[in-house]
Amino acid sequence: MKKFRILIKYEWLNFRADRGLLILSLLTLMAGLYGIYYGNTEIVRQRENIADLAQLTEHNIDELKQKYPGEVEAGDIGYYHSTFAVNHPDSWAGLSLGQRDVNPYYIRLRLLNLQSQLYDTENINPLKVLSGNFDLAFVLVYLFPLFIIGLSFNLLSVEKEQGTLPLLLSQPIGLPLIVAAKLVFRIMLVLGLALLLSLIAMLWAGVVPDVRIALWLGVVVLYCLFWFGLAFGVAAMQQNSAFNAVTLLGLWLLLTVVIPALLNVYVAVKQPVPQALALTIEQREEVHAGWDKPKQETMERFYARYPQWRDTTEIEGRFAWRWYYAFHHLGDVAVEDLARQYQGGLLARHELVDRLNVMSVPVNVQGIFNALAGTDLPAHLAFMQSASHYHDSLREFYYPYLFKQVAFTHADYEKEPRHSFSSGPDLDTAFSGIVKVLLSVIFVYVLGVLFLSLKETVVK
Repeated sequence: MKKFRILIKYEWLNFRADRGLLILSLLTLMAGLYGIYYGNTEIVRQRENIADLAQLTEHNIDELKQKYPGEVEAGDIGYYHSTFAVNHPDSWAGLSLGQRDVNPYYIRLRLLNLQSQLYDTENINPLKVLSGNFDLAFVLVYLFPLFIIGLSFNLLSVEKEQGTLPLLLSQPIGLPLIVAAKLVFRIMLVLGLALLLSLIAMLWAGVVPDVRIALWLGVVVLYCLFWFGLAFGVAAMQQNSAFNAVTLLGLWLLLTVVIPALLNVYVAVKQPVPQALALTIEQREEVHAGWDKPKQETMERFYARYPQWRDTTEIEGRFAWRWYYAFHHLGDVAVEDLARQYQGGLLARHELVDRLNVMSVPVNVQGIFNALAGTDLPAHLAFMQSASHYHDSLREFYYPYLFKQVAFTHADYEKEPRHSFSSGPDLDTAFSGIVKVLLSVIFVYVLGVLFLSLKETVVK
């Protein structure tokens, strides 16, 4: 143990004397702090926007009260009055933004057909998707491996190239002890920085203390150990520093870029998903065709699904609000199978990626972070489903006014349902992902030990 402590001490002295490593560590720290700042700033901005939505709704109501000072047909209110379905962020969302800044976190809704309103907001800046989210999860998943590579690519090779390895081995110190001391020092340095950044991010975001703190920190530890295991395995091959650096950078490129890109192509081919645009176009065509169909035909189709309104008065004249909203809803009905296929296809893609991410530890860990923060795709799809249910509740609220021809008054605005949805963690996905990371860590260290044992005899 004394020899081990001495080796650790000299590793610390060498680190302090290496200006390049000090700069690399400082840059990593600054990148982590910026990631924390960016993630939390984005969530603060989203919360401010969500808070403004309530004011927009009240402003819209005030305008309608001025426009219709007395009693009015509910159809006018349903057409001009807009409200919002809102996806409130979890307190952890700032640590891993996931889907929150590429998919809508609020949806403006009126009593009109639903599907076009759901997907009209699905406009994503392609440059934003390309660059990704510079949050803490991004720093940990993509930048920390480069930090580990910078610290560890010459783990043993530098001793050979400087001629100090034979001198070390001439002492009563074995090669495994030398490698272990070098690894342990670097692991302590990296884990100290990674865990410090994680704790700062949690305090900054004001996360709700629960089991996710232990899970997040555990994933951070396992992920860093995985990359150190790769560095250990490459170092155990006892090649020169240039070979080690190129090999480790190649592994980083393979695991963080190449395999995820190939997985994306495979999943797109294996699990095709109907385009939301096609769904919206088909629904709009159905709605527009409703103007030309006989009113009685439209209402019979509507009453077949809602027989409770069949006994209401017949439609007279060229226009009636209840007929108008009926064929708008029938537009949703016409594409309900396609809508289910679309959301089901997205979920199936996510599940397929979840099964295949064992091929890329970074993809797996990013998925774990998103699942813990409640910002993954299932959370977004749950919000979309919640928005659909909210639209159903709006129709149920307005239909009695429309079909019983009850006048809408100012007091009725307060009775209108409101929507609220909060993203939550997916602990099952997180636990299954952690098991995969643990197995990957064990695998790379076993390989490293095998390489080192094969080379140790040659070195002696």
